Amino acid sequence: MGTINNTAGTVARAAAVIVIFTGLSKILGFIREMVLAYGFGAGAATDAYLVALTIPGIIFAILGGALAAGAVPLFTSFRSRWGEDEAWRLFSAMITFLLVVLTGFTLAGEPLARQLVWLITPGLPEETAVLAASLTRIVLPSVIFLALGNIYYGLLNANGIFGPPAFSSVLTNVLVIGGLVLGMKYGIVAAAWGVLSGYAAAFLLQVPYMRGVGFRYRPVWDLKHPGMLEAWQMLVPVLISSGLGQIYLIIDRILASGLPEGSITALNYAQKVAMLPQGMLAVPLATAIFPALAERAVAESEEDFARALTRGVSLILVTTLPLAVLVLVLARPTVELLFMRGAFDERAAVMTTLALAMFAIGLVGQCVNPLMTRGFYARQDSVTPLKCGVVAIGLNLVLSLILIHPLKHAGLALANSLAATFNVFQLGWRLSRMSGGQVSFSGIGRDVGMTVVAAAVCGLAAWACDAVLAGMVGMGTVGAFIRVAVAGSIGLVVFGTVAWFLRVREFVALVEKGVGLLQRRPSTGSVN
Repeated sequence: MGTINNTAGTVARAAAVIVIFTGLSKILGFIREMVLAYGFGAGAATDAYLVALTIPGIIFAILGGALAAGAVPLFTSFRSRWGEDEAWRLFSAMITFLLVVLTGFTLAGEPLARQLVWLITPGLPEETAVLAASLTRIVLPSVIFLALGNIYYGLLNANGIFGPPAFSSVLTNVLVIGGLVLGMKYGIVAAAWGVLSGYAAAFLLQVPYMRGVGFRYRPVWDLKHPGMLEAWQMLVPVLISSGLGQIYLIIDRILASGLPEGSITALNYAQKVAMLPQGMLAVPLATAIFPALAERAVAESEEDFARALTRGVSLILVTTLPLAVLVLVLARPTVELLFMRGAFDERAAVMTTLALAMFAIGLVGQCVNPLMTRGFYARQDSVTPLKCGVVAIGLNLVLSLILIHPLKHAGLALANSLAATFNVFQLGWRLSRMSGGQVSFSGIGRDVGMTVVAAAVCGLAAWACDAVLAGMVGMGTVGAFIRVAVAGSIGLVVFGTVAWFLRVREFVALVEKGVGLLQRRPSTGSVN
């Protein structure tokens, strides 16, 4: 199994690969939205295009993460009990089942595309709805590639391969952007074909690597195998939990629709910015740590499991807490830098800034949640996160109804933040109780406290710097860039300095690891 130190090195390398490709994918995602706006604006064609993408989007949100996350502990468990050949056979059976179900869904959905569009957007104008149905027929088969691609993603991670799966989302965005560019000449239909080709290519990219780790797909129909039953017992609660997230989104939009014009848009822009640290740092770190957690859970090494999990939580706190503080303090110049042009006026900037500040309060909770949830998945327990998710969604709804009146749309963002933070604490408490106290976060209490102190000093420094710069550089894109770049950099330097002198363990380990890599590089004569 290897030592903790060896595993830490493996996790660090895997996390670096995932962070790089995830960051690139996020950047391309922003470029994708810019190309869509540049080529098609905001009209009937873009409405139809986005409606057509809704069904694959929902399928991906519900099915994709569950399959990718579930594949790691299931494969690790199957391989340890029945051997590698039987583990591959079981996953062939799972893939066969999904192919049958999703192919049936696709074949049924093609002639019923118009009805599906009405189900999602009953108020769409007839001409737009007809176009949306045509585009839906093109993109609908992508649900098959999405499901298979996410299973392969998890299986490759379980076998220590992280680069190609992480790159697959980059490839998807490149092809979608290509489709949008072609769509400027050939119409929005070309953009829909770009979406389908992007998801298909992301799946096909992983096929040779799956063969490299020993997988050969064979059509197998064996729903009664104990492993199949175990897999569905674990995955069904995850699927329900993912579905609850979609229900929350719908409820949130319904509440926001009763607020002043622009509230939904402000929440959307703010959430996209606030969730960048989660997508670029927290999820990649959780993904990289996940196989190590699964191995320790299968080996019933509770002490090693607890150490890996708590160090992972500490690492996420060290990397995301200063970012959360900077997003909170620099919300206004950040909004100006990213959005303040064209039809995005001062009123929109104020609304988005308020929402972004409220989302920043829960950013750490949102970032820790993926790792905590995977801590349960590694133990093949998907029911507890589901129960916690139901409680968190209920709390979110109650807080939203309370805060929406005094704070309007910002109240919805604050409710989201408070519920996410609460969910971290209840997940940690349940994990500790489940392990009989062996999984305890008290050991990182000092580091957490010192990280909070360093982040607070970081925020004060960035706020003071921004206050000075605001009077010097004024408003506009250039001024906002200077404020964010200079104040943000000073804040991070201050955080690093304070964290170093306070000897925050994970921060010190990161610095020493980086220095060690730099010192070794010249002597190796290689960039590897």
